[in-house]
Amino acid sequence: MADLSGRATPRQGPTDIENPSKTPSCVACATRKVKCDRNYPCSTCVKRGSECVYRAHLPSRRRKRPPSGSAHDFARPSPASRPAGPVVSPVPVQDRTSAISRAEPGVLIAGGGRSVYMDNNVWTSVRNELPRAEEMSENDSMSSFEDVHDEVSMLLDPSQKKSLTSLHPSPLHIFKLWQTFLQNVNPLIKLLHTQTAQQQILEATSDLAGISKEFEALMFCIYCLAVVSLSDKEVQDSFGEEKTVLLARYRRGAQLALAKAGVLRTSSIVVLQAFLLFLLSMRAFSDSDSVWSLCGVAVRMAQRIGLHRDGSQHGLSVFDTEMRRRLWLQLIILDATTAQSSGITSQTSLMRADVRRPSNVNDSDLDPRMTESPREHDGATEMIFCLVRNEFGEWLERWSKVNVFSNGIWGFLSSPSLSLATKDEAINELSGALESKFLQDCDRSIPLHLITSIVIQTIICHMRLAAHHPRQYSSGESIDQKERDYMFSICLQMVENSVAAQTSTVIQRYAWHVENHVPWDACIHMLYELGHRVNDQETGRAWRLLDEIYRHHYWQMKNRPKNPLYIAMRRLLVKAWNANTEERARQNKPLLPRPWIISTLSVGTKAQEAAHESGIATSQSTTAAPEVVQGSQPAPEVPLEVPLDVSQEVDFGGDMDDLELSPMNWEEWDDLLRQFTNSEALG
Repeated sequence: MADLSGRATPRQGPTDIENPSKTPSCVACATRKVKCDRNYPCSTCVKRGSECVYRAHLPSRRRKRPPSGSAHDFARPSPASRPAGPVVSPVPVQDRTSAISRAEPGVLIAGGGRSVYMDNNVWTSVRNELPRAEEMSENDSMSSFEDVHDEVSMLLDPSQKKSLTSLHPSPLHIFKLWQTFLQNVNPLIKLLHTQTAQQQILEATSDLAGISKEFEALMFCIYCLAVVSLSDKEVQDSFGEEKTVLLARYRRGAQLALAKAGVLRTSSIVVLQAFLLFLLSMRAFSDSDSVWSLCGVAVRMAQRIGLHRDGSQHGLSVFDTEMRRRLWLQLIILDATTAQSSGITSQTSLMRADVRRPSNVNDSDLDPRMTESPREHDGATEMIFCLVRNEFGEWLERWSKVNVFSNGIWGFLSSPSLSLATKDEAINELSGALESKFLQDCDRSIPLHLITSIVIQTIICHMRLAAHHPRQYSSGESIDQKERDYMFSICLQMVENSVAAQTSTVIQRYAWHVENHVPWDACIHMLYELGHRVNDQETGRAWRLLDEIYRHHYWQMKNRPKNPLYIAMRRLLVKAWNANTEERARQNKPLLPRPWIISTLSVGTKAQEAAHESGIATSQSTTAAPEVVQGSQPAPEVPLEVPLDVSQEVDFGGDMDDLELSPMNWEEWDDLLRQFTNSEALG
């Protein structure tokens, strides 16, 4: 035997253990549940020719902790004593937060690019008998595809076992898709080490038939997300096929490859990376409920791999530890965002793992062979976008603990037990941290920095709106004008940021990420307020922004005429415009140019629809990245003579047909938003 530092030590028999009269059976007999004579070696082990090992006898929980140097300490070696090869670490992991002094003890077995984590007492009690990680993972690769067909088909609908070589693109197109991934996707998620992955892709491209099942799954998922990140025209120009056709092919390839890699049983980091990329791509062609359910599978995979335990506490290499941290961060972000999209309250349980935040370093600072942690940069790196989201998540997790009765991670912002001043103070704390750590280093001429700065501003506005939101006021309670003006300005900023993210040519590469994040709350609140606001500069700017945001979503609204939220938004748009027009006339104010969306909703002629397509193309091709986020191009002016008639619009059905601009009924809107997020994803 050897201790955990690798030094040879005498085998431990019953006579080496304090109080031998209470010595348990040897590990082998205890595992097989056979009688042990407690000799060393015992007769059963001698007969079977197996090594006889006795577990150190631990005192009962009711007794005080044995003094230093006892057998109890022998059973819990220090963190400094670790094997050089595959790691078996019984060391209790320190929690990242000060609220919990110790996480539960567990065993992380790692080696050969695989790892398995166990904290169940049955398994950890026989940690010395466990094989190496590669041997434990052989079941993943040796089990036939047919053996796992039934369980995988519940998720990914695999077909018969066959080579997937024919589904791969040509080497030239593989290279194009990889470059697209590097430019459009990688900066926002940072799941892969680009230098390492690129070399592996180049090697795989030269022999597609010989690549491993794990890496083939990763390649197909890279194809999927790369295609999702491109516009229809970009796909046609670059690959000579329609986006829907190409995406369907690579989606099918990803499903088959993940199934062949044994996604439900794997302990491979590469397969988890692939699966997470696939889930990110699914938002473009599947419903939010399915993505959220499959995200739960990804969480279980991560826990099996031990991703929720920081690698530095388990003797993993510097490189592996850093990449695992990045993967865990993206997983908890996806779990939280998909929960919201499915109408489920986001929880903080995953954030309370002991995984440290990823380092503020570039990929060039990392190398699989490194033995010391790289020195972190003081300014912005490739990790800026991911670290902003991590900072936001840590702030949410920390403040959610303030009010234990809050409903999920956002609950403290609407909790009546916290004063509005306390909530504003918390948001100011977040704003200051994001400003000092990230925003001051942003160069808005760099696409990644521009999208990061917009996201930071949007996060702060979102939190302030959540803290001040009208839904927190009791029915019939009036809101003073100063507070109304403050909320309106916040909503203006949120919609302005959304328009900038949608229309700026500098960050069009990230449109795949931002296009599904419409600030509905802000839009709804602005439309209610616009019913009576007549300040020319303010209302003109608001209508231009709302018009621009709905230009980009008009076809989705038009193609789903029975969607309750879209029906409600169409009616609210026209009602708000009519109310604003009547109020301006009452105060002898000049009429505003009619927004395009108002004209289209009321008339809907083919000429106007064609003009819409032209307007979108013009807007996307001419809108430059603003140094300060500015409003979009004004809508085409259509003279307005009389208030518009909404009789052509589809009725809500039920109570929503009687929707009025005042008083604001947020319960009805919240219900519509829940229905919308639970409905089938947009095409």
